[in-house]
Amino acid sequence: MIEVADLPTGIQADVKFSRPLGIFAEWRLQVYGYAVAAIYAAFLVSVYRAGTWIVTSGWLPIYTDFACAWAAAVQALHADATALYDPVEFVKVQAALVGPRDYFYPNWPYPPTFFLILAPFTALPYLGAFITWDLATLLGLLVVVYLIVRRRPAIALVLASPFTAWNFLAAQNGFLTGSLLGAGLLFLESRPVLAGVFIGLLTYKPQFGILLPLALAASGRWRTFASAAVAAALFAVASAAAFGTGVWAAFPRQLVAQSSVNFFGDPDGDWGYLQTVYGLIRSLHGSARLAWLAQGLTALMTAVIVWIVWRSQTRYALKAATLSAAALIATPYAFAYDMAAIVVPAAFLATDQLRHGLLRGEQSIWIILFSAPLIVLITLGDNVGGPTFGGTPISLLTVIALFCVILRRARHPTAAA
Repeated sequence: MIEVADLPTGIQADVKFSRPLGIFAEWRLQVYGYAVAAIYAAFLVSVYRAGTWIVTSGWLPIYTDFACAWAAAVQALHADATALYDPVEFVKVQAALVGPRDYFYPNWPYPPTFFLILAPFTALPYLGAFITWDLATLLGLLVVVYLIVRRRPAIALVLASPFTAWNFLAAQNGFLTGSLLGAGLLFLESRPVLAGVFIGLLTYKPQFGILLPLALAASGRWRTFASAAVAAALFAVASAAAFGTGVWAAFPRQLVAQSSVNFFGDPDGDWGYLQTVYGLIRSLHGSARLAWLAQGLTALMTAVIVWIVWRSQTRYALKAATLSAAALIATPYAFAYDMAAIVVPAAFLATDQLRHGLLRGEQSIWIILFSAPLIVLITLGDNVGGPTFGGTPISLLTVIALFCVILRRARHPTAAA
């Protein structure tokens, strides 16, 4: 650990460390984390018993994101996967699972590789598949975060994250995204080829990997770059072998159709659910053109920052924190359940703080971030698209605040390797 006395006199005067407050004792963090997680669990049990989560009181699947994904995977394995990229047929597949209703998702926007990930869960009944998917993907994220921080409170704090609760409610894939992103960065220094495999698998949701090749190129990590490219190619080939090449021909059309729905829909729609700069501008009644301009400038800015940081002598934990936070900001398409991956940059930041001390003000920011669940608890039962507060995407503002904390630490003189 760097001590102030070890630094040159001129730098000592500029260093402003904070002594850890008592509330950051490991046992207190664990009590806080597990207490908040217990509140989440009690809420989930209550909505399940009320027949409004997973299955109805009559044991029929409730229409959720996971119902859509599970039905699609069953269709892909036992019938024609290409039909899923036909909106009419896709609606029939969903209706066969949950029965008739006024609205179904019109498009299946995921690449065919996602069927390979979902396939094992189709062997289970719907209720078991839902719970197993949640628990298995959450376990993966818990393991990755623990291996990054190497402290037991990390597990409790992941469980306390409000974005963990939202992902668990929807049984979405935010845990999986965070696991792959975190594992890729975790093993990048010690096992670069394995890191590339995890990065290649992240192509199942490519909007969160757009900055990864840039960082790898900036730092000259060509073995990982090549490994990721090979893994992504084999992933795609395996899906084509399993489901036919027709799925890859049909996929781009539905991706474009889904983009039209999400980015060029009703100006008065619930844009606050889209946890991105694009969604923020649209929620403030900005035009699609203005929103795209703001999102593009944001992506460019984060790309420049990632390039500079990854070419510098900044400590690796801060490089990883910068990249994983930037990945969540640069994408134009993310919901609150995707932001479950915010624990990855938070874990790398915490690792650097544990090793090198806290800068003044960092503890206050952590307290604010830890308080976020209290806001989310107010709106937890409203829907699974949020959370929003007064139409404002809390997830986006949270990750931007975290990104600023990371950059402040990275540019500080004591943050040099």
